[in-house]
Amino acid sequence: METPVNSKWTIEDSADIYNIARWGCGFFGINSSGELVAYLQKDDDSNSSVSIFEAINRAGSFSPPYIVRIPNIIKQRIQQINRAFDSAKQQFNYSGNYQWFYPTKVNQHRDVIESAVDAAIEFGGGVEAGSKAELFALLFTTDHQVPILCNGFKDDTIIEMAMRAQQLGRDITIVVEKPGELEAILTTAQRLKLAPKLGVRVKLAAQSGGRWSDSGGFRSKFGLTVSQLLDVVGRLQKAGLTQCLELLHFHPGSQISNVRKIKSSIVEAARIYADLVKTGVPLKIIDVGGGLAIDYTGERNQDPSSKNYSLQEYANDVVFYIQQVCKEADVPEPNIISESGRAITAHHSLLVVPILEKQNRNDALDDIDSDTIESCSVIKELKLICESLGPSNLSESFHDAQRAIETIWQMFSLGSLTLQQRSCGERLVRIICRRIASMLGELDFVPRELENLRHQLADTYVANFSLFQAIPDSWALNQIFPVVPIHRLDTRPTQRAIIGDITCDSDGRMDCFIGSRGGKNSLCVHELDGQPYYIGIFLVGAYQEALADDHNLMGDFHVLTVNENGEVAVKPGATTIDVLENVDHCESELVASLNHSLQDAIRMAVVTHEDAVQIHEFFCKIMNSYTYLEPNTNQPKHRPHILDASSLTKAKKRNKQQQLQQ
Repeated sequence: METPVNSKWTIEDSADIYNIARWGCGFFGINSSGELVAYLQKDDDSNSSVSIFEAINRAGSFSPPYIVRIPNIIKQRIQQINRAFDSAKQQFNYSGNYQWFYPTKVNQHRDVIESAVDAAIEFGGGVEAGSKAELFALLFTTDHQVPILCNGFKDDTIIEMAMRAQQLGRDITIVVEKPGELEAILTTAQRLKLAPKLGVRVKLAAQSGGRWSDSGGFRSKFGLTVSQLLDVVGRLQKAGLTQCLELLHFHPGSQISNVRKIKSSIVEAARIYADLVKTGVPLKIIDVGGGLAIDYTGERNQDPSSKNYSLQEYANDVVFYIQQVCKEADVPEPNIISESGRAITAHHSLLVVPILEKQNRNDALDDIDSDTIESCSVIKELKLICESLGPSNLSESFHDAQRAIETIWQMFSLGSLTLQQRSCGERLVRIICRRIASMLGELDFVPRELENLRHQLADTYVANFSLFQAIPDSWALNQIFPVVPIHRLDTRPTQRAIIGDITCDSDGRMDCFIGSRGGKNSLCVHELDGQPYYIGIFLVGAYQEALADDHNLMGDFHVLTVNENGEVAVKPGATTIDVLENVDHCESELVASLNHSLQDAIRMAVVTHEDAVQIHEFFCKIMNSYTYLEPNTNQPKHRPHILDASSLTKAKKRNKQQQLQQ
């Protein structure tokens, strides 16, 4: 239930309406100042946290929007997954080991990979590559003790890369995804005189359901059919390399919201494993792939943005069903690998965006010109409807107001009303609808046509970001992400709004949100008071940066990384020249064109030399400025910022380029 309007608002009320406990997995909360906090270390002895609002105030001269990364959450999330599987193994007395692998495609940024690698060294885990560039990055940015899985389509170069890495002492497994890869593997192995570690990916009959159901089943573009799998085994036997085949991989899908779909995939894959082992194939590992869902809404259901199971239930099912099949077939229990990248990284990253303005305005009856009201009988009728509103006549008043505004539009089209009169009528209708919406709580029964009035009247809060750059899955897949103000959570949010971005695209808006009662098409927000107002978009750490595009050439966001001690490092986002060069514009040519324009202007006496210098400085400053809207220069300065190593490297590179051009 919503908190009564006349009661005192608490931070517990804010936690409830934004459903923070259910989607946050214990990583987020609200402090006594009403600021949203992230827990950096959360265990029995420590509960250290950092205020997101305080963290962005340490960004120095870098203005929002920001991606805020909290790498220690990746470590905590991996601990949660490990503990779930350890508990399942203990409960069922499972003899095999468990090991998690981080699939790089989920988020390839170096600090994310480094966080996963640090956890792999501490807790035992590995990393996975699905392309040439990902494999190259992992080979030369990870510790030698971290194992690597090589998935995806492969050419001769990728296969040789993996085997050369094996020569250097790397623990790397090549997973055969299609029949033609095996011959290239055997040829390269013979040439390099080594025995590679191999896995095979099999297509299952079972499908996952949900948005990515086609990534499993016979229609999957990856993997071998059962017939192809047997052919690969036969070819290895013929080559005398059967002992190289250690791993059976399958991929049930991504963001699987229904646990029953996971169970059926596990049973089928375990049957394939057992039959192969009984025929003499020395398999040791079952890789259950990804699919472990994130509950973006906290509603614990089968909606694509949610899931109907817990992490522990998932681990229990994986361990139990593999064990049951192995017992029935009388074969050894294999080691288990999972590649749950979304589950590892989603929570660690959020986007903080400032609200620039509210597009709609709250009209007041006293603000409307009385002479204009008296100039038209239909407009006078609207004023009377407004003044006579009460709980007993809300539906009737709504119907009368709708009929009146239609009449006004028709009269305007016929030339019978002025634009000022039309504006007056529309403002009165908005006032009537807002007053009706405010009285709906007094009704025992709310008619269907009135029940969505609050949402239809929602303001548009314009936020300084690009939805296509920040959360492309929101646009492409209607994925729901948690959205919460990061401050003022100790006061009641009195407004309802949708969030619009600053791109030139009508799709650049968010109008579906979560809350204590599920999906809603408007968000509870606070009234803008002239001070900066920030909202956070959460659980964006998986896929969103990897899939982002430069719609309107908005470019990458500033990245604030918060370490386990609460210290903030800043990596600058894209500048104007960065995004222009990404689409083949050349900085030197642009500067030359600017200089040519200035010379022409001086020759034509349009500007003075002094003006030309200022214009040149202005446009050069724009080239090296943030691509998003920036605050006025008279706003208060933030505290000094901290630059990380990658930021300094980027700055040095740009300075060197400028020196060469000079």
